[in-house]
Amino acid sequence: MGNGMWKQEARDSIEEPTERNEKLEDQRPQESSSSIPRHAWVNRREEKFDYDKYYIKQRADIAKYGGPHPNIILFGRVGLHCYNLQNGTNLQFLTVHNFDSWITSIYSHFITLEAMDPVGNSSCEIETHVRHAIENKDCLSAITTLCRLKTTTREKKDKYFDMDKNLVDDFFKGGMPEWMPEDALTGRDKLQYYEMKDSKLEEEKGWLHLYAGLALFSKLHAHALESTKPFEMKKIVVRTKENVESKNKVKAENAIFYISFKTRCGQDCNCIIRKTTDGRPGHLSLEVKCFL
Repeated sequence: MGNGMWKQEARDSIEEPTERNEKLEDQRPQESSSSIPRHAWVNRREEKFDYDKYYIKQRADIAKYGGPHPNIILFGRVGLHCYNLQNGTNLQFLTVHNFDSWITSIYSHFITLEAMDPVGNSSCEIETHVRHAIENKDCLSAITTLCRLKTTTREKKDKYFDMDKNLVDDFFKGGMPEWMPEDALTGRDKLQYYEMKDSKLEEEKGWLHLYAGLALFSKLHAHALESTKPFEMKKIVVRTKENVESKNKVKAENAIFYISFKTRCGQDCNCIIRKTTDGRPGHLSLEVKCFL
């Protein structure tokens, strides 16, 4: 997928979200069944704005009115997925506490969420910054530029640099691939492909369902997406470079996933997910192409 949709002014890639008040989205999700008060999305232009009071009030409103818009939850999960991949953890999403959303040439979300560690049954808060855009009706890109444990003090000069596509492995650059060839698992390039076993599908179902949901999000409204769950995973083939052992392909930093699944209402779906990174902490790109 091209880089055109990610072109922005230089300041767009380095400004901390809370300092970009003029770009903050001043709209509530009107279609939501939860009518959270306006001040939960207020455009904060006052020079002496009390951010701590704002976030405390927003957190209380989100809890009181049943949570944020479903797309905030979706991209919060994307950020948590990035954190788990890069830190070797298996934190489970619980809820969103705070978020800032704004629109330039793309959508950006700075999200604070709570996650649980199933091993110690303890919880923590994660901060993540995720950008997404749909270049056309078939393809969506979601790029995480920050995922970390919540800091105790606000980092006013935090910098969220764009993902550097020049640092991505050349094997995974260019336009999104077409569906895999019929002889992918037996042909001359068979060492690049690995079909996930049923046991592995169950073990990794959390993020696999996230990938399927992200693919459908490129076709459906976020609220409509909820009615398609849960998904039934049918077949998943992973493609990497030949020098990656089969057992490591699923967790490779750069990989292409060919996913066939069925929605709760019986709709068969296929999607391609290309996962890449530029090697920088907190950076992850998920490019999505969905076929219904």
